[in-house]
Amino acid sequence: MGQEKGRHMYNPPDLPTGTLTFLFTDIENSTLLWEQDPDLMQSAMVRHDELVDACVQQNKGMLVRPRGEGDSRFAVFKLASDAALAAIAIQRAIYKEPWPVVSPLRVRIGLHTGEASLRDGDYYGPAVNRCARIRGAAHGGQTLLSVTTTSLVEDSLPDDASLRDLGEFRIKDLQRPEQIFQLVVAGLPADFPFLRTVEGIRSNLPSMLSSFVGRDGEIAELKQRLSEDRLLTITGMGGSGKTRLALQIGTELLDHYTGGVWLVDLSPLINPQLTTKAVADVFDIREEEGRSLLLTLVEALRQKTLLLILDNCEHLLKEAAVLSERLLGSAPRVRILATSREPLGVAGERVWQIPPLSFPELLNDTEIESYLKYDAIRLFVNRAAAARPGFQLNDKNFASVGAISKRLEGNPLAIELAAARVKMLPVEDIA
Repeated sequence: MGQEKGRHMYNPPDLPTGTLTFLFTDIENSTLLWEQDPDLMQSAMVRHDELVDACVQQNKGMLVRPRGEGDSRFAVFKLASDAALAAIAIQRAIYKEPWPVVSPLRVRIGLHTGEASLRDGDYYGPAVNRCARIRGAAHGGQTLLSVTTTSLVEDSLPDDASLRDLGEFRIKDLQRPEQIFQLVVAGLPADFPFLRTVEGIRSNLPSMLSSFVGRDGEIAELKQRLSEDRLLTITGMGGSGKTRLALQIGTELLDHYTGGVWLVDLSPLINPQLTTKAVADVFDIREEEGRSLLLTLVEALRQKTLLLILDNCEHLLKEAAVLSERLLGSAPRVRILATSREPLGVAGERVWQIPPLSFPELLNDTEIESYLKYDAIRLFVNRAAAARPGFQLNDKNFASVGAISKRLEGNPLAIELAAARVKMLPVEDIA
């Protein structure tokens, strides 16, 4: 193939066997780069191969022959720590190189440790396939590691490198989910979109049975505050819509947290001592011998980037406060969105009082359009249509709907309960 012209081919006679760490690379958007300028890309690929191959060999790795992918390299290492050092060196070399093509080359790398069969100068087996799939989930400039490799290298990384837990993912064509970590290196890009071609287990948010109506301004404000404050508590009376608002915010922010958005409903708890267990259960964390469940939980979430929604904290204020303080103090990328009738009273907490839905204070408007700008009226119409299909705001009922929303003072739960009665009563009688 034209893409292989002038490139090195490797088939070492003494490839190692046993438990090895595999390193797969490839170039993001290489097909597009070849289409834009084949001649420049040809020379860029020669330089790419020189850089990658040198980094592998300098860190005690051995290159395996390409596996039919023109822009990829495949290497094996006896020590996982050497593979990690090679990945760091590759990303730095690729990032610094002044590439002659339209867009700079960006390499994605996957690392996994396991056993594989060596046959005819190549490796085969599940470990090799898993490494290739992990690489395929990465973005250009990103290095991903399996949990197996992570456990072998986490204590031997250089001072300017660290590991970020991205969460557990179901990877295409592989039956067993994989806990994936990102190698973070000083001076190199560290923030990437969500992983490719994988289904992430990133949320336990329930599927909503009804649409969310209104509060556009409140949602925008709360999302902004969550970007600034790590603990945000939505307070308000019962039925004011705290939980529904928190769930909507969590849904809209799901793409902002690589570790996901997780809901813990504290309302069923009677025993305050079970507060930490309720949170740990969401993450499938069990108490370990010799240390408390809270410490185990904090350690498990220390490197995760996630949003934790603590819902209905009012009867467990002390316990929710202690839990929040420990998490925020030890897990720097965890943010907490709490709902409660009272603040938690934690240092750094931002308290936000939920307002009622907007409703007409004066009922002197004579046009339907003027009423539809109010969230309380739009919520009533939405839920009434669900209870009695075909229900609409019209010239005969809009004044009564306005009166209902005003008398209920924009309370979402009360409005929904009133709207459900249109199955039995005319709106005028409800009012």
